[in-house]
Amino acid sequence: MRHLGILALALSLSFPCADSAFAFDAGKAAQSAKPASLPLPSSLPLIDYEEVLFPWIAKRAYLDLHWKRDKSWRDTGPFVFDMSFGVHPAVRMYYSPEIMTWLEGGRTGEIADGAIVIKEMVTPPAERYNAHYADLLVEYKDDPAKVAEAMAAYAYGTGGLNWTVMVKDSVLSHGGWFFASVYFADQDDMKARKPVIDSFEPPFSPPLGAGGDGMCMRCHASAAEELIFSALENVEGYPGEPMIFRVDESWRDLPKPQKPAFGASLSEMIDSYLKDPHDPAEMRAAHVAAAKASPVDVNPEFTAMFPASGGIDVTHANLQTLPSEWLDHVPARPDDTQHFLTSDNCIGCHGGLGGAPSGVTMFIKDGPNYGDGFNISEYGEWRWSPMGLAGRDPIFYAQLESEFALLKAAGAGDLSGNLGTTCLSCHGAMGQRQLEIDAHENPALGLDGNIFKTEYTLLHTPLTTEQKDQQVADGTYDYHIYGNLAREGISCTVCHHIAPPERAEGQPDYNKLDTYLMNGTTGVFRMNAASELMGPFADVREKPMQNAMGITPVHDDYIKDSEMCGACHTINLPNVDAPTDKPLPGFTEAEQAILNKAAENAVTFLNEEFGVTYREPLVKFQHSVEQATFLEWQNSQFADAGTAQSCQDCHMKGNFETPDGKIKIDSLTTQIASIQDTNLPDVPHALPHEEIEVPFRDGYKRHNFVGLNAFMVEMLRQFDEEMGLSPKDPMTYATNGAQLSLDTMALQARNETAEVKIESLTGSDGTLTAIVSVDNKTGHRLPSGVGFRRAFLELRVMDAGGKQLWCSGCTNGAGVIIGPDEKPLKTEFLDFVPEGATEALYQPHYDVIDDQTQVQIYEELTQNAQKQFTSSFVHRVYHPKDNRLLPWGAAEPGSEAFVKRFGDSDVTAAFMQATMPEGRAEHDAGVKAGKDELAYRIALPSDVDPKTVTVSATLYSQAIPPYYLKQRFETAPDGPATQRLYYLASRLKTEGTLIENWKLRVQGDTAQLR
Repeated sequence: MRHLGILALALSLSFPCADSAFAFDAGKAAQSAKPASLPLPSSLPLIDYEEVLFPWIAKRAYLDLHWKRDKSWRDTGPFVFDMSFGVHPAVRMYYSPEIMTWLEGGRTGEIADGAIVIKEMVTPPAERYNAHYADLLVEYKDDPAKVAEAMAAYAYGTGGLNWTVMVKDSVLSHGGWFFASVYFADQDDMKARKPVIDSFEPPFSPPLGAGGDGMCMRCHASAAEELIFSALENVEGYPGEPMIFRVDESWRDLPKPQKPAFGASLSEMIDSYLKDPHDPAEMRAAHVAAAKASPVDVNPEFTAMFPASGGIDVTHANLQTLPSEWLDHVPARPDDTQHFLTSDNCIGCHGGLGGAPSGVTMFIKDGPNYGDGFNISEYGEWRWSPMGLAGRDPIFYAQLESEFALLKAAGAGDLSGNLGTTCLSCHGAMGQRQLEIDAHENPALGLDGNIFKTEYTLLHTPLTTEQKDQQVADGTYDYHIYGNLAREGISCTVCHHIAPPERAEGQPDYNKLDTYLMNGTTGVFRMNAASELMGPFADVREKPMQNAMGITPVHDDYIKDSEMCGACHTINLPNVDAPTDKPLPGFTEAEQAILNKAAENAVTFLNEEFGVTYREPLVKFQHSVEQATFLEWQNSQFADAGTAQSCQDCHMKGNFETPDGKIKIDSLTTQIASIQDTNLPDVPHALPHEEIEVPFRDGYKRHNFVGLNAFMVEMLRQFDEEMGLSPKDPMTYATNGAQLSLDTMALQARNETAEVKIESLTGSDGTLTAIVSVDNKTGHRLPSGVGFRRAFLELRVMDAGGKQLWCSGCTNGAGVIIGPDEKPLKTEFLDFVPEGATEALYQPHYDVIDDQTQVQIYEELTQNAQKQFTSSFVHRVYHPKDNRLLPWGAAEPGSEAFVKRFGDSDVTAAFMQATMPEGRAEHDAGVKAGKDELAYRIALPSDVDPKTVTVSATLYSQAIPPYYLKQRFETAPDGPATQRLYYLASRLKTEGTLIENWKLRVQGDTAQLR
């Protein structure tokens, strides 16, 4: 079993010796056992508690308390071909008096707080130690002290004395146990009895101690009672025999002819070397080895385009960094579980397994070693997806700082908290929601659930008394839990709690879609019960989740409904600088009233449900749809019967393929959880097999959730230490989680995003004419999502010698589109206003391009009330351009096709306005149909034979284009999140990555004259 570094190697030593840590007087064995006089885990911050518990364990102070122990060392699984297949190494356990009282009482009732189970473990098999002890008794039959001394030396030298510990503390979590791993970093620390204590410094590895630890729950949740498997037949003085597992002779020092397989280990027989998977020091070292230094050199091309000004370029020492992901820890509460829990509660069962000896679950192997391959588990892919990173997204937090700065400049700074909380209702969904729930349900806590401050995302549970005192002094102590939750972004318990929207009392008799539009957008969603998590399967094993978290998995097909995704992918926001007495440009009064009413409905629902009013000040402004991805899908053939493909069909892959094509699996079959079931060695007092046997599922759906935002994933991959992430997966040991996310994006870009084709290439009188088409293959607009995404065409003409003759859409190393003079186009930053003009230049939508300064860019451009281009989400008054390609089958509101699809609903028509093009593209039938076609007319030099040139057309995507970055860096240069984005972006290495030269290649085509 692999979890949290708690797979320690240790040995039970209770023999007399000079070392007091190993002293044992047989004459005292019959004395009454005493409880440990230790504080409970909940009484101290984590590191402070470790400073008390770990040395106490390392010095084996519990021997003086005369606790019951196992009869001998025992294995937890077979040992064959020099490899252990146990869930732990060889063990010998000690039981505090509270544990023994519960065992002697027939394992009924609750175990008392303060009870402790100590598992001393050693490199398997157990027979190695039992045999050595027997030999020592013969060798030193009259000298028990010498036996103990020699046994201690053998245990440390051969066994590597380490421990796993369980301490009962019912206020910690639903399960009520604190789990810990205690070990020594090296021989010197071992001699000094100085165990490793957590520091949560980079490189980050899972903590050594945790309350309600989800990784340990992988097995312990399958126990019939109280999350432990302890059995009296294992304990000295009680009848019965412990379980016996097969042990071959591969561990013995014998000549090869006398060893199984002629002395070859199993790992050697499969041509690999498998390090001991149970060694916590080795596991910790692996996290260090997996870490790579973050880039430190500044990209000169980037800083040339984005000069450091306003104090934006800070040193690493002054950089705002994020806490370790392993501090994002919130277990299920001990009484009634809350709605939102962190993913480390789920990782043990839903984090995958990477090979022998643990098995392969939700993992694609590409080599013999444990962890060779790809972790496609629910946790593994979610962790490095944009959803899993949403709460740590450096682009998002810089955007928020810009929004706050713009509000302040407009004299509306008092709206910052209202807007920030609205945005964090998706990006920090769990923290924001749990705060408003707790504040409403328990006013005595004194929490303010109405505003979720961005500063909360920097808080974590205090690790020391000093940290706790500081949070108390700052007035933030009560909010650290919600910071832990918010940093997890759109985590497991968000999607698996979302329930369908409902019509509120007094609303019209809306149809299903209109009920959603008026009651379920902009991060507002209803939830099922906190004690339930919904999933797509009806035949699930309930008991392990009930035991671990007090939660029952239930079947609900809504988890497969695209509408569920729409809760955060249809965003209806205020426009704070537009007149409030007339509709926004392009809207009728009736349409404007519908969008405003939807925002008012959200205010009413949130007030009635949670007693919060944070959105109320925003409803006085005119609203418009800022993101319409779900609407775009709904208004396409992807939502039509017969051609339907849901969000989940495209963004939760049921297949697996590597970009090089070496591995290709059309349909995945796997268990979707790994627990203590019959795949693992038997244990006493487990639940009945039928309650823990996890079935294999055909058509497994991966939780990859990617689009094309490789820029954000690449930033967090390269700057994992600054952003609080660990490159090494804790369950499978794979270190390629971020790369797997990027590889999935690469495949999606190449195969499922667009088809670029040079339809024809003709030439006459020194002019080439290329007809180029871009066919949208997605189920929404291209690009979709936030309005600042863009895709652009590069049309390049090369002569026979490889020299560039002409280019529209070429860029420099910072992703800035340049002209033939290699300087940025005046349209690139949307801030060049020609003399005599009133608005900045931009690239319109083209049908014909005949100049290298003209570029076909598929994008939405918005302006504020002063007609200045903006990427603000709440200053989107004018829309001079929106030529993003529509999905196939899109219908224009009011058309016959639209009425046929949606009926005559005014609500649907008003919202669907956001799915239509603007500006020149409004009259382009190709854009509306989903396939744009344009002509390039290229004048060639007089000495160039047109038949010798090659024309290439390539579509590129930029999730954060140059003008967007410039606006961030200039709007709030003194903001810590903006400074952090500048630090990451200016040092980001793109060479050899998916975003080389700050652009992501989607697809392309080449042609020559025939």
